[in-house]
Amino acid sequence: MSNNLIKAPTKLHLFYLRTMILIGVFCMLFFIHSLLNKSVIGYQPLYWLLISTFVYTFFKILYEWYHYWAISVPPELPITKQYTVDIFTTFCAGEPYEMIVETLTAIQAIRYPHQTFLCDEANDPYLKSVCEKLGVHHVTRTKKINAKAGNINNALARSSGELCVILDPDHVPVPEFLDPIIAHFDNPEIGYVQIVQAYYNQQIGWIAKGAAQQTYQFYGPMMMCMNSYGTVQAIGANCTFRRTALESIGGHAAGLAEDMHTAMQLHARNWKSVYVPAVLTRGLVPATLSAYYKQQLKWSRGVFELLVTSYVKLFRKFSWRQKLHYGLLPLFYLSGFVFLINFSIPVISLFMDVFPLRMDFSEFLIISIPFITSVILIRHFVQQWVMEDKERGFHVVGGLLLIGTWWVFILGFIYTLIRKDVPYIATPKDVRDEKNFRYNLPNIFVLLVSIAAIAYGLYSDWSPFTLFMAGIVSLNCMFMIFMLMASSELKFQAYLDKHTTLFSIVSQLQNFKRQFWLLRRKVYGGIRKISLLLTVLVVCLSIYASQDSDDATVVDIKRGSQALYRSTQKQPLADTLINAGEQDANDQKQLLATPSFFSSVKGVIYSKGNYWYKNIAPLTKKTIINDFDEMRKAGINTIKIYGPNIYDHSIFDAAEQKNLKIHYSFWLPAPPSFMNDTSYLKAQSGIILETINKNKLNHNISAWNLGNSGYQQLTQFYYGPQLQGAQKHYINFLKSIVKEIKLADPSRPLTLDLLSSPTLGVTIHMLHEQIPEIDAFGLIINKKQALKFIKPDFNAPCFFSSADPYAFAHVQPSGGTFYANWQDQQSGTAITLDGLIDIWGRNKPYLYNISRSWHGSITKHNLPHIKILKPALTTTPGASLPYHALVYSSNKWNIAAHSETGLEFEWYLVKTDSWGNAIDLKKLGSGPTMYVTIPQNNDRYRIYLVGVKGNNETEDYTTLNTPLQN
Repeated sequence: MSNNLIKAPTKLHLFYLRTMILIGVFCMLFFIHSLLNKSVIGYQPLYWLLISTFVYTFFKILYEWYHYWAISVPPELPITKQYTVDIFTTFCAGEPYEMIVETLTAIQAIRYPHQTFLCDEANDPYLKSVCEKLGVHHVTRTKKINAKAGNINNALARSSGELCVILDPDHVPVPEFLDPIIAHFDNPEIGYVQIVQAYYNQQIGWIAKGAAQQTYQFYGPMMMCMNSYGTVQAIGANCTFRRTALESIGGHAAGLAEDMHTAMQLHARNWKSVYVPAVLTRGLVPATLSAYYKQQLKWSRGVFELLVTSYVKLFRKFSWRQKLHYGLLPLFYLSGFVFLINFSIPVISLFMDVFPLRMDFSEFLIISIPFITSVILIRHFVQQWVMEDKERGFHVVGGLLLIGTWWVFILGFIYTLIRKDVPYIATPKDVRDEKNFRYNLPNIFVLLVSIAAIAYGLYSDWSPFTLFMAGIVSLNCMFMIFMLMASSELKFQAYLDKHTTLFSIVSQLQNFKRQFWLLRRKVYGGIRKISLLLTVLVVCLSIYASQDSDDATVVDIKRGSQALYRSTQKQPLADTLINAGEQDANDQKQLLATPSFFSSVKGVIYSKGNYWYKNIAPLTKKTIINDFDEMRKAGINTIKIYGPNIYDHSIFDAAEQKNLKIHYSFWLPAPPSFMNDTSYLKAQSGIILETINKNKLNHNISAWNLGNSGYQQLTQFYYGPQLQGAQKHYINFLKSIVKEIKLADPSRPLTLDLLSSPTLGVTIHMLHEQIPEIDAFGLIINKKQALKFIKPDFNAPCFFSSADPYAFAHVQPSGGTFYANWQDQQSGTAITLDGLIDIWGRNKPYLYNISRSWHGSITKHNLPHIKILKPALTTTPGASLPYHALVYSSNKWNIAAHSETGLEFEWYLVKTDSWGNAIDLKKLGSGPTMYVTIPQNNDRYRIYLVGVKGNNETEDYTTLNTPLQN
């Protein structure tokens, strides 16, 4: 047993530590600031419950960091003055004789002159004889009040030593126990000196190991910091008091937390305290679940009692640091409520299909990882000042044991409120097998409810968000299972002793664990040396990850059409039609109004399941059903989805409920995906065929579709003979996949998407001739100008596979059409503005027109057109320029600020990539006029204006300036 003092931190150590703490506080503030943003609020009751747990955790961590800020170690002082010393230990009926005899023998072996007293509550004859033999004073009492404190005070009255040492009967001191302690009392202001409480039985099982791990940080750097703050906590064991200090407060203070009560009384009387970080005794930590729970109930009830009674009475007598210390220390036991809330949030989420946050996973990681990293690295850094090397690490078992004690802490709080007494019972010291069913009941209840929530949640809504919540609930289940296993560990050990094969396997695992522990110790040592560097590195990486790339993001049609320059101002349809005579124009209008294939299909693309991990709004089955309800109201009878997708199950089920047909599309890879690796095409073919075989019996699926105009995109990457070779290769790929699809499911139509472009007619003719098994071609109309390439002489069936509603503002097809998107989407890497409703669920102007054409029941949209009036000034980066909303009324454009419009205007700044695709959207403000600070690279930004009235909106989207034209 070592009694060498821990070395105090150097100035460089403190600089590193305080810098990391400041960085950690910054990361914490950034985290909570991000969570308090209104845009991330999901289901409000769960959101505020989650925030409450975060706030508690933040304060708990700040309290911990506060106790790392000024770690100090008192100097080793030479003994220059002799004191008379009395050492007291106690005995209660039922405690093991062997334990008390060992402790008394060790006390008598302490070299510094002293008197030993056994405070025997049982007046045990055997211990009387032991005391007589060892030269120990045997003290008992007849009036047994105030539990341990009363027992000690009874002995104090029968002794006279200047210093009084209190040892628990399970703590065995070393011979030099008093040597590092005595000299501190040369300072007459010192009321008590506390040393480390260490253990020798922590390896006996998980309960003992976890209970010991919970103390390592406290008896290490935290108590050392209390030296600097004048708040050193007296512990029930290993504390040496000045007799006159105890007499000044009427003796050892009573209560379930008598040690903390005594410290409060002494500090209120201006006595000072010292913590000597030396292991001079080792004792027993609770090794069974009942012993641990009884100890924790006693402590939680005791400290809550002190908070509402003694703390209030003594408050004015404390220093500000002592007020902080004694006011916050009891709140540790409120963690029981926090754990219960943490169990409840994901369970409620799964049962109700609601979520606390509207935040994509990557964004949550970016805001949380710096804070989590700071917590971990700071804790590892300060482990330089724990007592022994074996005390370093993550202390996982201690954390799990703490979580499993949630109901005990809550019980202690409730007992305080209802003033229910908890008897003072010495923590059981024996280790024996026991029946723990009643102690496990609360955790069993949590386990069963959690399993039920997982089953119900995943059955009712299979989505990434329910899977995520189910994952969290599964962790809670693992915590509860650990508690059940830990409470039965003695049974398991007894079983091992009887089965040699299993015992051998477990022994080998333990040997591997020991080897791993040696490696882990080296890793931890290396991490502690570079903790500050790692902290800064993680923060910098998070900042970098949060920045938007100007060039990297390219959005394809599957994930949302481009946010194009467009205006709600009407343009003549003739501008987009061919100029080949009146008859051709009429034929083209007829083709636009009634496509030749899927004439009964009135459809929309449903892409809300794409980029789920980047989407700010969790997509739930409830949301899908509500969307499908609105679609039916609009007259829509078919949706087009891209798969395979994790939402397929929920979409299929919702479509069945709402009687919607599904046009199931597969997104074929674009040329960059297979230019250098043709095996990618084969892999995609396998995925497509697997999905078809899996879902071909689903009667809601009406057709299969091959999306993305990969063939047409080849011209962007190849030229001359290389282009011809690539086209031939791609056609062969299409032939192969089409043939296999037809063999797998010959009953459904198979269609192929093509972009409406100048080569559309030639491409349709060639593909129809080369691959006649393709039943029809889906035409992608992503802008009005694309309509002029639609010709009546196409020799193959066609329909509109993706139609921009703006392009059809004057011609509403009676069928054979899928409008580009049901709803605008805002995700981490893509913004789409081509939906029939906007990001916030408000109806756009053309939804009513489509509904009217398709005999739906959407309420009439009668909002005026709006337009953005840009400043006639140069858009210099950094300049603040005015943008005005214009409203079209009385056959003219009017400045909205000077008109009664009834509209509420919202302004957004949209960032685009080099292809013009919108990748970020930030709200600028509200009102008819908005001053915009021009950003760098302003050609990459757009202004998005939304006029809102009720559940309807009208909008405009434009560049920051007016581009010069030749």
